Amino acid sequence: MTTLLPIIHIWAEWGRMFTDVAQWTPAVCEICRREGLPAMHIEAGYPGTNAVFVVDRAYVVKIYAPFCHDEFDLECALHPLLACNPRLPVPRLVAEGVLEGRMRWPYLVLDFKPGDPIREVRERLSPEDVLWISAQLDDIVRDLHCTPSASFKPPEVAWAEWRQFLAQRRSVAGDPARWAGVLPEAVAVDIPDFLATVAPELDAGALVLLNGDLTEDHVLLQQQNGRWCISGLIDFGDALVGPREYEWVALWFGALERNAAGLIAFMRRYDPQIALDAAFFRKAMAFTFLHEFGTDILAMTLKQLYNPRVTSVQELQTLLWGR
Repeated sequence: MTTLLPIIHIWAEWGRMFTDVAQWTPAVCEICRREGLPAMHIEAGYPGTNAVFVVDRAYVVKIYAPFCHDEFDLECALHPLLACNPRLPVPRLVAEGVLEGRMRWPYLVLDFKPGDPIREVRERLSPEDVLWISAQLDDIVRDLHCTPSASFKPPEVAWAEWRQFLAQRRSVAGDPARWAGVLPEAVAVDIPDFLATVAPELDAGALVLLNGDLTEDHVLLQQQNGRWCISGLIDFGDALVGPREYEWVALWFGALERNAAGLIAFMRRYDPQIALDAAFFRKAMAFTFLHEFGTDILAMTLKQLYNPRVTSVQELQTLLWGR
């Protein structure tokens, strides 16, 4: 087995080879042999963080980067819980294990979910399709958020971890150097004061199980009877327990691609009591700064908008969230 597996020291090394089918085929075949699965055809999955390969369009083998073993532990614990709800179109956990070579390589085997990432078909979606998909996504996310997270993580542990996560994210977001090359310095230096004004709202209310990364890569679509339908929600490596408002960031910038009608349709169905008012969008802006992928989200979105000039956090909020 030693000869089947690489040695990886830094992210750059991983980035050069984690989608290389030829490199990983012996390891994937060994995993399938161990688990009693055929492996006639192996292809690379959609590029993400870990090495993902589709086997015979029946299974997905996910081999975790050396820097992401905590994601392996998380998904091992989470998938059996998600499987309790048949309405959630998430992959079923088939097997888990570890390949031991010169390094330790944890892996999962999941069943294959058909469909294309929403980013691949977005240009083919009509406004009616967007509303229909938003309604389906709402049902899925609401079911996810209703998952009894206490069976996954006791409430006192969840609250302690959320507050620790929030404090760490505030420290990162409050460092102007974090936003160098993304935001003007005059805006970046105002972020700590802005977050302080919203802080009491960021750890209030109930905590729910969050996907944490509802992006255009993780929502799968396929046509059924002439309509686009959600066929899968994949990748729970960034799942966490926190306030539902944290979920809206990746949903808005990723799965919905800042489609205002889609957001309205989603929120009305998710909870008619949610008001899309000034308080909603201030909290949304705060969680954009605080999100684990907030820097990348802002950099990508501002680039798509041709890097417009902004002079304040409020201008940035209006530009990004429309309010």
